[in-house]
Amino acid sequence: MENPAEETVRDLQEGLNERASEAKEGLLTRIALTTALIAALAAVTGYLAGERADEALVDQILASDQWAYYQAKSIKGAVLSAKMETLQALSGTTSSATDREKAGRYEKEMAEIKKTAEEKQRDAAHRLAQRKTLANGVTLFQIAIAIGAISAITRKKGLWGVSLVFGTAGLVQLLRELFFS
Repeated sequence: MENPAEETVRDLQEGLNERASEAKEGLLTRIALTTALIAALAAVTGYLAGERADEALVDQILASDQWAYYQAKSIKGAVLSAKMETLQALSGTTSSATDREKAGRYEKEMAEIKKTAEEKQRDAAHRLAQRKTLANGVTLFQIAIAIGAISAITRKKGLWGVSLVFGTAGLVQLLRELFFS
């Protein structure tokens, strides 16, 4: 026959073990839910980073097109200028009003084209900076997910906290790009 005190101690131990098990399962549930949320945020952030990279590429292509157009206008202007100087040197006559108008128009068009090309280059650089911010966010989210998995395996609440810190840092990067960029 067992001692009633030993029986009570055993019952208490069983009760504590049950509660510890339930607490660990609750911790695992919280870790799993937060890690799933972080994974979703990482997916959205990764998508946005790719979108910004694509937009930067399009802006750079448009800038290159504008610079090619600028060069074409520059060549036309140089040819026209050479024509006017050659006429002046060979025959001593001044260039026609039409040629002078064209030369002035080319200069004005080149200034506008240059402005557009530089604007597109600035847009491309800005979008690349946005992509970098988002890529940093994705990296932080991935680290948070990895640490979250380790915390679930080891059932260490402290590691889960570290995971949440990295997840929060990733979220800051995402929000920074969405609202302050």
